[in-house]
Amino acid sequence: MSDPSFSDPEINRTPSGFTGPEQPTAPQYPPPPPPGDGTGAQPATGAQYPPPPVYIPPAPQPPSAPMSPANGMGLTALVLGISGLATSWIPFLGCLGLIAGVLAIVFGALGLGKANRGQATNRSSAVAGLATGILAVVVSLAAAMAFWSLGDPERVEFSDEGAGDTGESDVDESADGGEPAEAAEEPEGVGDGQWEVGTEIQPGTYVTTADSILGCYVERLSGFSGEFEDIIANTFIADDTRGRFTIAEDDAGVEFSGGCEWVPATEATLAAPGDEVGPGFWEVGTEVRPGTYVTQAEEGILDGCYVARLAGFSLEVDDVLANEFIEGGAQGRIEIADSDAGVEFSGDCVWTLE
Repeated sequence: MSDPSFSDPEINRTPSGFTGPEQPTAPQYPPPPPPGDGTGAQPATGAQYPPPPVYIPPAPQPPSAPMSPANGMGLTALVLGISGLATSWIPFLGCLGLIAGVLAIVFGALGLGKANRGQATNRSSAVAGLATGILAVVVSLAAAMAFWSLGDPERVEFSDEGAGDTGESDVDESADGGEPAEAAEEPEGVGDGQWEVGTEIQPGTYVTTADSILGCYVERLSGFSGEFEDIIANTFIADDTRGRFTIAEDDAGVEFSGGCEWVPATEATLAAPGDEVGPGFWEVGTEVRPGTYVTQAEEGILDGCYVARLAGFSLEVDDVLANEFIEGGAQGRIEIADSDAGVEFSGDCVWTLE
């Protein structure tokens, strides 16, 4: 019987080179790719990532400045209308007046449209430019027809009679007694020409009625240099239209053209007031009654009418209290106050007192 505590070293000794039974090993796999950008570079320890974007609100926009009024159309129409009217009746320059008048009508209509839409503040300038443009076209055409109708230049005759003292008597002897008859009384009016105020024509208010197809022209002057700057104020009186204007004491002179005869405004030269008033410059209270007047303009682009309430008859813009242009085919209405000095009607409209 063997003793379990017995151990024989020879028996239990492991042979040299024997390592025991071979132990199975785990399969080997390639290591995972290192993190990074795909190039194999290892990220540094503690690498920082970019922070998320910070939202910055846009800066508040300053309030936009209000748009300035587009008054160029109306101003251009007024300048062209006045220029066209001033040259429309002059021979060989009437074509320029006609062109300027047409452009004034176009720019005036555009300026009036802008004023109606609130884009411009100079409605009166656009209306005045439109009205003067229409007058310039009408006068240019009328002047051209008149000049062409003359035909032969020899039909135009000029006379030196009355230019100076010839020594001949201006009276005729009567057939029965040989006694000199009284000379016919000359009218007190002033005709065409440039006249010096104070010596050749006195300050005051003058009236006329144009009876020529070409109408009449008048301007107040601050001098006689012939330059445009000498014109203080001017206007054109159309055919069969009443004219009225006031010469100031400090005016240097006045110029008349067109064949009208201007006479001082007196009770004898006043027009009787009526319920219907035609084109012209009229004095309120004596020639036109205060009140509300209405009219109906005829159809047509050139059939419009113009009306202005006046504080005086200097022909300056400052005398215009209010004005309005009545388009062709439209009805017009104006209320004339007791305090108004006068009223101006132009065009072919007839104004009726209500």
